[in-house]
Amino acid sequence: MNAPLHTTLDRARLPARAAFVGLLLLATLSSYDFDPDTARVAGRLARALDPQVGARDAIDALRNLALFAGWGVVWMATCGAGRTARQLVLALASGAAISLGVEAAQLFSAVRNASVLDLLTNTIGTAIGAIGFIGLVRLASGLRDRRSFVGIPALAIAGSYGMACFLEAAVPLFRQEQIAGAWGGPFARLAVVLGTFTWRSLTDLPVEDFLLFLPAGFFAVAAFVEAGSTYAAARTRTIVAGVALSLLAELFHGVNGQPIIVGAVLVHALAVLAGALLAAQFVPELSQALRGAARPRALLRLLAALIALWALRPWLLEFLPLRERLSPHWWVPLAALGGRMDVFSVVDVVGPFCLYFSLGALLAVWPWRRRGWMADLWPVVWLAFGTEALQLFVQERFVDMTDPLVQLSGAVIGWTIIRRAGYRPYGETHP
Repeated sequence: MNAPLHTTLDRARLPARAAFVGLLLLATLSSYDFDPDTARVAGRLARALDPQVGARDAIDALRNLALFAGWGVVWMATCGAGRTARQLVLALASGAAISLGVEAAQLFSAVRNASVLDLLTNTIGTAIGAIGFIGLVRLASGLRDRRSFVGIPALAIAGSYGMACFLEAAVPLFRQEQIAGAWGGPFARLAVVLGTFTWRSLTDLPVEDFLLFLPAGFFAVAAFVEAGSTYAAARTRTIVAGVALSLLAELFHGVNGQPIIVGAVLVHALAVLAGALLAAQFVPELSQALRGAARPRALLRLLAALIALWALRPWLLEFLPLRERLSPHWWVPLAALGGRMDVFSVVDVVGPFCLYFSLGALLAVWPWRRRGWMADLWPVVWLAFGTEALQLFVQERFVDMTDPLVQLSGAVIGWTIIRRAGYRPYGETHP
């Protein structure tokens, strides 16, 4: 990816868009059972135009928003030079056209359900992705001439890593039990969960989260300092924000019908606090001790180590035959999440995307190498596929091709946003 940006985008435009359209079709038309009976098609059309909205539809809407937001991002990331407004309209029109085609095809399926609500949420998702991409490019561009520890805004790392932590706190990987009777709408679920709340949950401490959440406080302090805060003020603001977001994330459990654990709020808030204290103490010294490529090289290695820790939770070895570790469709993107109708099926995609976003953003200005095909992002390829392969030997984990594809996408989008914002490579981190 060392060619000029416009050349790279020209080469990637068609294959990237074609691949994503294929992914959309795979996700929305899987298990397609063709049924052309005219009467039944007419009945499905009537239901599509007059949908009955329930709790399941809210989850389906979130999945649609996340899936088609990816299309909006891909369109804007691969479009050539031109008026932003025109490209935004084209992104919306193409997203709506794909969605309309999918919903029309589902009218002829005995097992799929077409809905005008899906058409609406898919189009809104495209808009969210496209507008979000434009906003991030402009935000990064506006911060380009300000103070920076590693050549890109620390906000790019703090924001993406912090979002991954918030999503993990709100929808944890290993805490997904449902409260009995917590059904219906979000407020009905919250009422049931609050009725079962007990302060004894203060002793239920997910201590493994402490190491993962601590860097969020560290990165946040760096972002506040770059924005002009003193280290003391940055530390205080990070601690306050960490406590508030930890509490908010745990309250989301009630909306999702899951128990609210006070111990989790305590661990997450203390982790952010510890990270903020460490940053205020050591970032001034580190910024003096690490110069040139040494600073981004250290950060790159730290991010890689943290991502590996996230991927290999719960850090317990387990040796099972491959047939027990691999699902029949492990190599099919989104197949593992297709049967789930819960918020986790969305978070499991967005969280890893955020973790790798920061890695791609850093490699945009401090590539691993300056020569060779994909020299910028080869570390991401090795890290994504390597950690996924290691899950063959980790307790409670299984291999799924969706994960490395999402992770690579996050890194590529992070790289693209930083380059589109006008940043250029400073040098190699590993010459």
